[in-house]
Amino acid sequence: RDEVENWATPFIWENELRTEIVTSGLRKVRSYDLNGKELWELSGMTVNVTPTPFASHGLVFINSGYPGASPRPVYAIRPGASGDISLKPDQTSNEFVVWYQPLLGTYNTSSLVYGDIYYTLLDRGFLLAHDVKTGKQVYGRQRISAEAAGFTSSPWAYNGKIFLLSEDGDTFVVAAGPEYKLLGKNLLNEMALATPGVVRGSVLILTQSKVYRIAKNTK
Repeated sequence: RDEVENWATPFIWENELRTEIVTSGLRKVRSYDLNGKELWELSGMTVNVTPTPFASHGLVFINSGYPGASPRPVYAIRPGASGDISLKPDQTSNEFVVWYQPLLGTYNTSSLVYGDIYYTLLDRGFLLAHDVKTGKQVYGRQRISAEAAGFTSSPWAYNGKIFLLSEDGDTFVVAAGPEYKLLGKNLLNEMALATPGVVRGSVLILTQSKVYRIAKNTK
């Protein structure tokens, strides 16, 4: 590819029309079929693209937010695109870009869709919520906690709760839904940078020197 270094993991998008390999990049986001043929491309990202694309509600979400850059975009894209689908300077949507937010992108964290809400965890400790189908704001910046430091790990969710793991190893628990409400905090007392894994009914959390497996006790 005509591209420089990037950090986002490629995403396999199995949508209603086809299976695509979506790759984020500084110069362009590109999607390929399984034989490597380019299907579509999108320009308008920031440098050091880190968040991984992901799909929900029939859309694929693309995110980039290098600190100090402008725009720091989020794009929601529907299946079936071909060619260059980049937005023109006066556009916020087109045939395949369902919605666009120019300043919602993140640097390290990937965003989260839970229910009908698109949650954004900013690296400096703020949470935002938008409607996943329209991109309209549900609630604006909410300081997670006065105790919350930086965040590198991406959020995860289950049982009506959003979980936010800080670099200090503190997991902040927030109620899912249209109003921000902090429910609690769990401490691991050690630096944590990696995004937890959710698999087989367990959460796997990696700190500087330990790995935790958290699960409901079963026989």
